[in-house]
Amino acid sequence: MRQVKVGLALGSGAAKGWAHIGVINALERAGIKIDVVAGSSVGALVGAAYASHHLPRMETWVRSFRYWDVIRLMDLSWRRGGLLRGDRVFSHVRRLVSHEKIEQCSLPFGAVATNLSTGRELWLTEGDLHQAVRASCSMPGLLSPVEWNGYWLVDG
Repeated sequence: MRQVKVGLALGSGAAKGWAHIGVINALERAGIKIDVVAGSSVGALVGAAYASHHLPRMETWVRSFRYWDVIRLMDLSWRRGGLLRGDRVFSHVRRLVSHEKIEQCSLPFGAVATNLSTGRELWLTEGDLHQAVRASCSMPGLLSPVEWNGYWLVDG
């Protein structure tokens, strides 16, 4: 008998994307085992935390947000093609999710991004975990694009 594999696809949605954490917790309480996870934008961020077993730490961090905490995380700059650099947020994420490579995650993980040159979707399934998530979160005009293997990538 073939065993069913469950894949979890997490989408974008800015602050609303934090609801993914609650959905994952509900799936776990229901006894549903996730075998592979992929995400775009905030879904990639939450998916990376889940795939590397750091979701509880991320949930604690997100639940602690207050208005001024969010304001302090914003680092304004037009120098790199976006209103925000994203360095403050993603340096904090780096401390929460300590894995360096996608291949180090406990579950297979992929972050979805878009190649700015071609407009084509890319699935980032190996390499620097934090750069892949950062690329998937890079909304044109808001967060600066990320260079990946000679291409400029933005939100998937």
